Amino acid sequence: MKNKLITICLLAAFSSPLFAQSNNVVERGFACNIKDGFTINDVVGVMKGFDWSEDVSPGVAILREPLAVSGDFQNDWDFVVAFYYPSYADMVEKRTAFRSRTGGTEGYRLRDVADCGDRIRVNNVWFALESSGGPIPEIAPSMALNCELNGLSLSQAISNAGNIRNFLGPEVRQAFVINRMFGGPSMPQNSQVGYRAIFNSSDGFAEAVDRITDNIQPPNPDNPQTCNVGSLWADHLIFARDN
Repeated sequence: MKNKLITICLLAAFSSPLFAQSNNVVERGFACNIKDGFTINDVVGVMKGFDWSEDVSPGVAILREPLAVSGDFQNDWDFVVAFYYPSYADMVEKRTAFRSRTGGTEGYRLRDVADCGDRIRVNNVWFALESSGGPIPEIAPSMALNCELNGLSLSQAISNAGNIRNFLGPEVRQAFVINRMFGGPSMPQNSQVGYRAIFNSSDGFAEAVDRITDNIQPPNPDNPQTCNVGSLWADHLIFARDN
């Protein structure tokens, strides 16, 4: 019951318009399993050692480690790799260069420590907040919700998400609204969104969860969204063009 109330409170954080946000990036992601004899730290080390040359690299690369994830993900996979590009044109340019270079395929060095699935997902990602500033942390906790829009427009969902810092506090570094564009399980277009909040520190995350647990908000009757139980991740920074 308490988990359900926390989910309702998180949904309330994304259900009161604050400002419209048009700044968006492209996310390209895939899931992997760690090979026997290796750890998540081994995988992070291998990926950080990759030759992130400018002609092939995304803007940011993140390894997302599941800590407490709803659904069956943790039964099937050990982590997610997410590449972020400023536009589809940039993604196509970088991916074309990567696939064309000698000796390079997806997971060229990653394959030594992990087995990755070949089902790629490509998402549109909108920034719901101005970043709290400073360099991207080497590792940061993040929390996520997946929600059915149930008639709410995508633009309304993006606008509403700007309210999250009022609920979770100043330690929220950034919040995103995520909408599937290509890949993944079949579903009606623009019927679902994901919400993700990234924190500056573990202490900041703990303070935010304590805050919403102590201040449960009632459901908003004007918001038709329905959401699953939230998920907790550890986001490892692998690479950033301009950190």
